[in-house]
Amino acid sequence: RVAGQVEKMDLTSTSSRRFIEGPLSKWTNVVNGWQYRWFVLDQSAGLLSYYTSKDKMKRGSRRGCLRLRRAIVGIDDEDDSTFTIRVDSRIYHFQAHDREERQKWVQELEACIKKLHQSVHVPTAKKLDLAHPEVNVRSTFSLRQRIAESEGYYQLLQEQVQTISQALNSSEEAFHIKNTSKLMLEALKQCIELLQKSSVSDSEDPLSGSSSSVPVAQCAAAEEGWDRVRPKREFEGEEEEEEEEEDSISEASSDEFFDADAELEYPMSPTVVTSPSLSVPVPEGDPPDVEEEQDLVEEDDTSGGVAANKSVIMHMLSQVRLGMDLTKIVLPTFILEKRSLLQMYAEFFSHPDLFASIGDNQNPKERMIAIVRYFLSAFHASRKGTIAKKPYNPILGETFSCYWDLPNGKRNPPDDETKELLESGPVPLASYDSIAFTAEQVSHHPPVSGFYAECLSKRMFVNASFWTKSRFLGLSLAVNFIGKVSLTLMDYGEEYTVNLPNAYARSILTVPWMEMGGKCVISCVQTGYSANVDFHSKPFYGGKKHRVTADIFDGSDKKPFMKIEGEWNGTMYVKHSNGDQELFFDTLTTPTIRKKTLKVSVQEPTESTRLWQDVTRALLKKDVESATAAKHKLEQKQREDAKERLEKGMEWKQKLFHAEGNDWIYNLPLSKRLAKLKEKEKDSTE
Repeated sequence: RVAGQVEKMDLTSTSSRRFIEGPLSKWTNVVNGWQYRWFVLDQSAGLLSYYTSKDKMKRGSRRGCLRLRRAIVGIDDEDDSTFTIRVDSRIYHFQAHDREERQKWVQELEACIKKLHQSVHVPTAKKLDLAHPEVNVRSTFSLRQRIAESEGYYQLLQEQVQTISQALNSSEEAFHIKNTSKLMLEALKQCIELLQKSSVSDSEDPLSGSSSSVPVAQCAAAEEGWDRVRPKREFEGEEEEEEEEEDSISEASSDEFFDADAELEYPMSPTVVTSPSLSVPVPEGDPPDVEEEQDLVEEDDTSGGVAANKSVIMHMLSQVRLGMDLTKIVLPTFILEKRSLLQMYAEFFSHPDLFASIGDNQNPKERMIAIVRYFLSAFHASRKGTIAKKPYNPILGETFSCYWDLPNGKRNPPDDETKELLESGPVPLASYDSIAFTAEQVSHHPPVSGFYAECLSKRMFVNASFWTKSRFLGLSLAVNFIGKVSLTLMDYGEEYTVNLPNAYARSILTVPWMEMGGKCVISCVQTGYSANVDFHSKPFYGGKKHRVTADIFDGSDKKPFMKIEGEWNGTMYVKHSNGDQELFFDTLTTPTIRKKTLKVSVQEPTESTRLWQDVTRALLKKDVESATAAKHKLEQKQREDAKERLEKGMEWKQKLFHAEGNDWIYNLPLSKRLAKLKEKEKDSTE
């Protein structure tokens, strides 16, 4: 396992010192992965040194070292040959040849650490500030930390620059980009080397009085950078060439993302530009138990967010590895939005007038254009601020229901049959022209949400279910929405399907910002019309944020008859072949319409607003401690309920949706209720 080596641990002793040496693989960073190293454990000094090879060890060319005072050794349950060492809140990962070899290393390391704890070492006064002894350790450790972080960022930057250079053509502009990038990397490397050299004089360990011949950053795990998390093993067992440099550039992974604006956005306080929201009164008035849901604005205040809680974020990142699903990772409360994911899905209908007007178009071409317009309008309202935050994870069985009244819409149904359809629908208190919405968390592992919406007066409805998969990408987090949305226009016998783009939180160590990325396809089998919608993530060099383009096709033509481009949270235009453009949709000036819900006091206990009200109330007061306690209480109740069902052999029963293959279907869609009503009428006439 260890680079194809067969060397074993070796014990050597002198009258005063005891050494353990042998090969191990060490996880370096997300760029280089596992690397073969030759390790030497000096039990007397409490020092674990490593070298790129045994020959380098004999020549005294040390690559780095770990000081084991206050270290903790752990066993990795995922593999019988790996183990970890935690030092100063950092975790280092190692891989032995087999289980037996790992056990020997672990025993020797633990014995060394135990000996260090038991010994009382009095430091000499030569290099110490006796008046402020803590300064001698903390200042050096802080500098080591910063240099290590800088090297981690530098390695990732190297990789991205190489990837971009390979993709560029041979134009003069491309030449300048490559040359500028090269000069930038050289300047950064010189800066890091200067920092390393300036720290050498402070690198003597005040507790042991010894100094290293290598730069402090290397001794403090410079290879790791900040990405000290262990991804899935990519080690193939090939022995590393002795002279190979660890900071060599590797091919970029398609899952490797970057933070183009991290250094620019950190000191800034972004402003939120949102479209106005409207209240839609109805002549008959709202029912007494109904109220408009007020928008809980997410303040773009960086003082209490990630920057102020970086230690918490770093601790969280120490639990994950590249590409890891974050579903089971408990995220800190301060990065949460003040709403549930089910409530976020409801925001897709914040322009209910656009949704309801789809069926007003008499030909399939215009209907497809109207669907694309509605689809492109659906995302900006779901983002309450420029800083990326995460909605609450819905608990199993959580529900959310609401509706939107349309301008000039009719409150009362025209006849008793329609009234019966309305009362058996997802939101009985909704009006005849309303868009009624309901959602349910139908599964916890994996986390699957189902939602349904309908407009009774237009005889149209939407059914959707999505499994959210969160992944750690190094400097970013990604959320994949796995599933589809189906829109049915009953008057035309048409069904349209579409997937959702991925969401990304960038710059997670500074001021996180959100963007969408990925390709969505809208298609209708009955008409043959389709549309390709591309949400473009920001490129590393230049480019704009939040770009979106769309091509709309007639099924018989491979060339799009309409091309759209712009920003999904800004303005979008139709691009004509002659170069002219016309406005397609403007999210900044088109008002959204506020949704209406039951008052919290009369909601079901499983309704999102009522369920999370204590967490939301605490977050509004910026009381993170109380919010965390309230969140933990909900999660603990969910765990206890799951344990009880398991002990009693009970299966969870969904309330509103049922499974059909990989999809979750609403139990009583408009089409089924209409069919039942017709069957009832038929029986009454016979």
